Amino acid sequence: MPRPEITIPLRLLRIAQAVARRGSAAAAAAELHLSASAVSRAVKQAEDMLGLPLFERGARGMVCTLAGQALFQRVTRALAELVRGGGQRLAGRATDAMLQALHAVAELRSESAAGRRLGVTQAAVNHSLRQLEHAAGVSLFQRSQRGTRLSEAGERLLLRAELARVELRSGHDELAALCGLAPGRIAVGALPMAGDVLVPQALARLFAVMPGVQATVVDGTYEALVDQLRHGEVDLVVGPLRGEQAPADLREQLLFIDHLVPVVRAGHPLARSRGGARTLAALLALPWIGPLPGTPARAAFERAFDTEGLAVPPVSLQVNSPAVVRALLLASDAVALLSPLQVRGEVGAGQLRVLPVAVQRTERAIGLMLRRDGLPSPALRALLMELQVVAAVSMRS
Repeated sequence: MPRPEITIPLRLLRIAQAVARRGSAAAAAAELHLSASAVSRAVKQAEDMLGLPLFERGARGMVCTLAGQALFQRVTRALAELVRGGGQRLAGRATDAMLQALHAVAELRSESAAGRRLGVTQAAVNHSLRQLEHAAGVSLFQRSQRGTRLSEAGERLLLRAELARVELRSGHDELAALCGLAPGRIAVGALPMAGDVLVPQALARLFAVMPGVQATVVDGTYEALVDQLRHGEVDLVVGPLRGEQAPADLREQLLFIDHLVPVVRAGHPLARSRGGARTLAALLALPWIGPLPGTPARAAFERAFDTEGLAVPPVSLQVNSPAVVRALLLASDAVALLSPLQVRGEVGAGQLRVLPVAVQRTERAIGLMLRRDGLPSPALRALLMELQVVAAVSMRS
């Protein structure tokens, strides 16, 4: 069954969450300065939109159903993000229209363009932005002839609003899963080392156990993917870890330790000769393909030569793409230090060869990066388990 795109207005979610917290419509009404009948209507409207009950009603009050517990856990986290971004008053007053205007203007830097995207007038966008600033109590935007840009406070709110949106989306996904519908969506950031084997195999296993899950894979540099992870555009990043250099707002989880090996084309002179090269020093005169500076692979590359007391050789090409490295190796007499996982298919097909050269200290940690304060969705938890399985199998084979 296709997944229904149901989203409950933030106003209704705030009211229902207050009922869940206080245990009755009357208590929530007193907190929110609304009538008990208005609170009851809001809760009923949310339940009708979802098509399932969020509360069990009894003489002693209103108790959350399993669906209500799942949803309100996410609503609580979403509101906490808005508090961090703009304060308690903003979290209590922000509307979907305000946050949509914030997102659109941040991306398009034009209130008129934002209005066209949202299907409203420029005046409506401007009104939403001014309401948002009033609720935050600070200036969120810088307006000039060049357009509308976010202030530092606006950027901070945007980040938290994006994470709040992720929490609410996850809450709706979890409700869909409880109803036996599609189990949600997941976005994976794949660094070059992970995009060839780990992520595809883990997703294949995930699709087998969770049919209907929708996945997106995004590749890019470490810096770009970390930024997307922070903003909730991807749910995790898979690849080489940074260890002590990892950002404080992210947490890393080790999958395995990788070791780089020297790789050349199958028809390479050193691959054909019986004696071949047995030491790293014997490879110095070859053209080298090297990893990008500042990456764990580059650090391992340089450690390998330093350990042997050798000068790091000149690099003909610095590249981040495994596909480009493999293509150049097949077309030249170059050599590269690569993960065995990255060339397993080509080595098995007889296109590339791993030279029998002992290379020391090329280890690097491969694993997962997640938001430190994030709460994984069921689909993400399942993918994390499949990544662990694939990593374990890859290391044994």
